[in-house]
Amino acid sequence: MSVDISDIAQENYQYAVHLATFQNIISYENGIFEIADISPKINHFEVVDFWRNISLCAEVLFKASLLKHHIPFFKKRANYEYGEKVTALNNEWLNKTLTRLEIHYVAEINTSTITTVLKYAERNFFDKIAFDTQKSKLITQMFYIIVRTRRNRNSHFFFPNQSYINIREIEVLFLPLLNLLEELYEFKEDN
Repeated sequence: MSVDISDIAQENYQYAVHLATFQNIISYENGIFEIADISPKINHFEVVDFWRNISLCAEVLFKASLLKHHIPFFKKRANYEYGEKVTALNNEWLNKTLTRLEIHYVAEINTSTITTVLKYAERNFFDKIAFDTQKSKLITQMFYIIVRTRRNRNSHFFFPNQSYINIREIEVLFLPLLNLLEELYEFKEDN
């Protein structure tokens, strides 16, 4: 039995939108992320879930963009030859990538940390496509702020001081980043 990951970029894009909108704090419509109705009462654990989900959303959306634009960032995990085999029967580029990396099992796919993928993208992605240089730099800077302030802190432990919704942070940092990543995902060279 094999898992076909031919549509992995699209599936991760859809998962990112799900993560962003899951708690109804952020909405997504017609390619735009924005503040939703903040009236739902959510408890302090759910607030921390929101920060984790929105940070993960940005990472997944960025990685989906890389895959959509045929930028390989997968690495092979050694000694993970178990579980389901992996194929990409309907995605020639991804199939060649898996073959080149000698990845045969889903468990062997290492998608790397966001900081590793950002460094790779700075060297191999942003210059490959004609995406605005200032926007590329802004994406990188915003990610590093999130990594330092939200991503790692909220993903591995609960801190009560992180359990409130900061609308300004969402408006100034997360929404611009998500909308830039949306633009990057949808980017076509003839833009």
